[in-house]
Amino acid sequence: MADDVRTGVRPGIRSRGPRALSTRRAVLGGLATAGLAGALLTAGLLPSGASDKATLYLVQGLPGDKISFTVNGKTLASDVAGAQVVGPFSVSAGKVTFGFGWDGKQQLTRTMEVKAGSNSDVVLHLPAQGSGETVTTFRNDLAAVPQGKANLTVAHVAAVPAADIQVDGKVLFANVANGESLNLTVPAETYSVKIVPTGKDSPVILGPLKLSVKAGSLNRVYAFGRPSDKTMNVAVHTIAVRNSGSSAPNRVPTGSGGLALDSRPAPIGELLR
Repeated sequence: MADDVRTGVRPGIRSRGPRALSTRRAVLGGLATAGLAGALLTAGLLPSGASDKATLYLVQGLPGDKISFTVNGKTLASDVAGAQVVGPFSVSAGKVTFGFGWDGKQQLTRTMEVKAGSNSDVVLHLPAQGSGETVTTFRNDLAAVPQGKANLTVAHVAAVPAADIQVDGKVLFANVANGESLNLTVPAETYSVKIVPTGKDSPVILGPLKLSVKAGSLNRVYAFGRPSDKTMNVAVHTIAVRNSGSSAPNRVPTGSGGLALDSRPAPIGELLR
């Protein structure tokens, strides 16, 4: 062992008092815990280095620009075009300064707190209204999914007000604002996705798009751009996750904002028909 474990009992002296017994139990318990943690780490059940590292991906949501991406002054990616996803990048947890550059110079910086062991998408995109650019981070939910299923997350990072997201003709995500996302567990199939103004069927902001959702994965779809410039597009980020092996789930509406319609328990297949 690298560390010197001191029991408080001098070598060569057999002490049978309550204090000595208590000390021995504490030491043996500590050794057992350390051994269990080591076994779990060896088996891959505990993440190595999770105490001080975080995982980041860059999602480029600015149409028409190629950007560079820096973390704490170190360049991690260059010439990243719109709709591209790059990474993963491993960074030290704590306060992190993101830098974004285009047209030959750094244009935007943001300092954020990054938690140890976290996995996140850093999205550079347009705000809902006005000029300029903004940055939003989205945590990647890497929880296991049932066999044949996937996690589908749709995020609104476009220069439009709150919108509804229709999947196969039904509004499954309602009143989603810029910088928000919502999630469903769905069968691995190909879906038709369309974005429309909240409470309306037209004008269509984006789509319909054919989206193939992969089983055993987190599928993140980012709608970005500006309709008035005809630059609406999507960036898709897919991360493999474990299978839980359980039966088909009921609908699970979650996310950072908006409304997932009809929260009554119902098979997801029925909701998408």
